[in-house]
Amino acid sequence: MLASVDTMVRIVAKELHPVEIVFFRSFFSIFVLLPYFLKAGLGRLKTRRLGYHVIRGAFHTLSMSTWFMAISFMPLAEATAISFMIPVYTSIGAILFLSERSQLGRWLAVGVGFAGMLVIVWPELGGTRGEADGGIAPGAVLVTVSAIAVAVSKVMTKSLARTDSTPSIVFYFTVNLSIFTFIPMLFLWKTPSVAALLWLAAIAVLGTLAHLCMTQGYREGDLSAVEPANFIRLVWAAAFAFVIFGEIPSVWTWAGAAIIMAGTLYLMRREAQKRAVQ
Repeated sequence: MLASVDTMVRIVAKELHPVEIVFFRSFFSIFVLLPYFLKAGLGRLKTRRLGYHVIRGAFHTLSMSTWFMAISFMPLAEATAISFMIPVYTSIGAILFLSERSQLGRWLAVGVGFAGMLVIVWPELGGTRGEADGGIAPGAVLVTVSAIAVAVSKVMTKSLARTDSTPSIVFYFTVNLSIFTFIPMLFLWKTPSVAALLWLAAIAVLGTLAHLCMTQGYREGDLSAVEPANFIRLVWAAAFAFVIFGEIPSVWTWAGAAIIMAGTLYLMRREAQKRAVQ
């Protein structure tokens, strides 16, 4: 679902600024969640950690804004690959701040995924594309900032999942993003076309469902075990980029993707075997 969202953002970004897209993505998401709370009762929104929600919203606003900016102009598969530093930051944060167990198998899976990411970005780092004499491009810097910010948000999400319900966590997330992006969006405002509004609505629906799934996933398992599964997102991002934008991933991308998938499948199989034994 997140790869689908990224693809649609790339389309809408031809018309609207990424910050405006973030605002509509979060604002429309409130209405996606509203039917649930009307049925379950507004009491489900009760929380003793409102300040924690606000801080998390600030980090995720930074993350989503820089991410949408990056994918608006750089190849989708490469942006997705670079973002795979997120499990590294998240796993370290979970172990340091959430007291999750540091297990060799989990670190191995993260390390393998990180190695795959390095394979993908190696041409850019080495300047072999003819675009520069090496070094990190602006898009890669934006993705890195996004990765660090979202890693902080994910660690906070795991902590919130211990006390608050999944729908309430996602609801406060969407409300805070709407508030934080409202004023910047006014300075970047461009009236969306009907087609853009439809794309924005689809982004909000899929984005909300994706975050519900992720938040519930954090509730069910340790962050350091769940996060590497996000590497599968690269396969979908590459497929959508090829079909819709005609972007053909390089040999480096495919090689890195194979390494990433190997690490992900290893971790998923290992965790399944541990649960079977328990």
